[in-house]
Amino acid sequence: MASYENFYTGSAYPFEKPYGGFTGPNAYHTSVKDVSYPTDPLTANQLKKVSDKLSTGTRNIEVSGLGLMGGGPMKHLASIPRQHWKEIDRLRKLTGVDLTFHGPLVEATGAGGRENWTEDKRKEAETQMKASVELAQQMNSDSSEKNPKGMVMTFHSSNGLPEVKRRIKVGTNPDGSPKEEIVSFAVVNERTGEIGPLPKMKKEFLEKEGIVPSPENWLDEYNRQIWHSPLQNIAIGTSRAQDALKSTISLSGEIDKNFSEGSKGAFKLYELSTKDPQQYSQVIKEFEKTDPKISAWQEQFNSNISFARANIDNSYIEFKESFNRAMETATENDKNKLESYKKEALPVFLKYKNYKEGNGGELNLEDFNKQIIKGINILESLKKVPETYKSLEKFAIDKASETFSNVALHAFTNAKKQGVAPGIISIENPPAGMSGLTRADEIKDLIEASRRKFADKAVEQGIMSRKDAEEKSKQIIGATWDVGHINSIRKWGYGKKDVLREAKTIAPYVKHMHLADNLGFEDAELPIGMGNVPVDEILTAEWGENFRKAKKAIETGDWFSRQGGMGMTQTAVRESLSGLSAPVYSMGQAQHATYWNQAVNSYGSYAGGLGPINPEVHHSIYGGGFGGLPAYQGGEMPGKGSSSFSGTPME
Repeated sequence: MASYENFYTGSAYPFEKPYGGFTGPNAYHTSVKDVSYPTDPLTANQLKKVSDKLSTGTRNIEVSGLGLMGGGPMKHLASIPRQHWKEIDRLRKLTGVDLTFHGPLVEATGAGGRENWTEDKRKEAETQMKASVELAQQMNSDSSEKNPKGMVMTFHSSNGLPEVKRRIKVGTNPDGSPKEEIVSFAVVNERTGEIGPLPKMKKEFLEKEGIVPSPENWLDEYNRQIWHSPLQNIAIGTSRAQDALKSTISLSGEIDKNFSEGSKGAFKLYELSTKDPQQYSQVIKEFEKTDPKISAWQEQFNSNISFARANIDNSYIEFKESFNRAMETATENDKNKLESYKKEALPVFLKYKNYKEGNGGELNLEDFNKQIIKGINILESLKKVPETYKSLEKFAIDKASETFSNVALHAFTNAKKQGVAPGIISIENPPAGMSGLTRADEIKDLIEASRRKFADKAVEQGIMSRKDAEEKSKQIIGATWDVGHINSIRKWGYGKKDVLREAKTIAPYVKHMHLADNLGFEDAELPIGMGNVPVDEILTAEWGENFRKAKKAIETGDWFSRQGGMGMTQTAVRESLSGLSAPVYSMGQAQHATYWNQAVNSYGSYAGGLGPINPEVHHSIYGGGFGGLPAYQGGEMPGKGSSSFSGTPME
């Protein structure tokens, strides 16, 4: 009979690795109690999924509000009965687990998708996030004294926003930092909400010896071109109007001196042609009888005046738009200059406007045109021209920080009403290249801007003092750093040191951590240890204290589903704990401890298998096998054939 105990079970998994920095007696090992397991993001039955996770004995669970099943970002949360949130809180208190929350995938700026950005869409996103916070806070009914930290609530920095700028590594600077080239740079027209790439930057040979300008300089130059181009068009229109008006002066002189005393004159005849064309036609016919050339001069006069007016009207419409834009962004000095001009020009403009509307006024075309020309010269001289297009990065940080600061302030005030801890609004970096704000410096700037606005609003609303507001902003707004998401920058030439540099940049802001591995190409969500994400170096770095203290949620759903899902014999938990070199037991000195990466690799030799699980004598003594049965029952022990119940002793 073959023994399954001697089958070859395979060698160690090729991607398994003990962390080199984790082997010393004082090395850091991620404890299982600090590892969090997310619930299924594809179902609204989060109560059952939390209960399922509790059955495994876990200490930390990340409740999913991601809403990956379609129908909008809030469809998932809207399908969860309100009673479920309180029941999840009851389970939390009964079991003593810690809960974190992953909010829906909302675009905090209000941009993204096929439609242009609008402020009302930003406010809609803010409302959705506030509602998510209120739901999440129901899962933590402990008082702020009992649980001052509260729940970590993670939201992506952006979702659907185009990548703000694509950076690739082209070398290394003397200080070890990556030498980068920006190959694409997104911009936004705030007035229209249009988002798109900045036109390709080209080398400048005339003035800069073939140097490609920086995106910021090129954007500044591009905005200047856009600003001055319509002003030049306005100037062309006013110049044409001026030429037409000059010709009318000589014509009006010839017409007027040939009129008898009391005649209406060239301008009055023109006004008659606009107000009463029939009467004007009769007057012209009379002139044709007496002096045909006068009627011809008048027709030319009318044509010139109409041409001048058309150019002046069009120029004024464009000039007014440019003036309004200039007033919105002008410096204090420029604004004073524009106000002074307005005071002088407005009476002239109103005279002509009233004339057009039939409210009196005056056909003061020459003065009107001169004022437009003067205004153009002032607009051309502005030190700070309006920005038609703005850097999408700066715009996104400004709009998203407005949203996150309001959401954080709402979390604080709502928690205060309920007598619970506000929790932490934790901003996560999306996969590099897949959304707007993904790099460490971008997330850092977003967090700092959100903290500043939170403090300003808290002080303005009288909620707390400036000192308390600044301190509270640091507690309540931070980062969820996804080590797998940032590792995707490797596809643009970056290496391990660059990934670590990103982690070091964000380290002071870290409140939470998402764990997944990949090979630097895509967000494959492999268990830690199967790719090249340098989690070991991050957790053992001198600057990695916040990473070590943070709860670490395993996000390996993509790998699990692609590798066979529920049909797999090994789960992502086993692989992740192995990759983290987590200890199997919580007690004992480090040098004598057993770790998961050692346990999963404890296979025997090729010939030996795992060795005998049960000693052979066990079966014969305790009747665990057929060998101890009498022959008449199919065993090997001799007997007389008497029944086992006859009382006859066996030989």
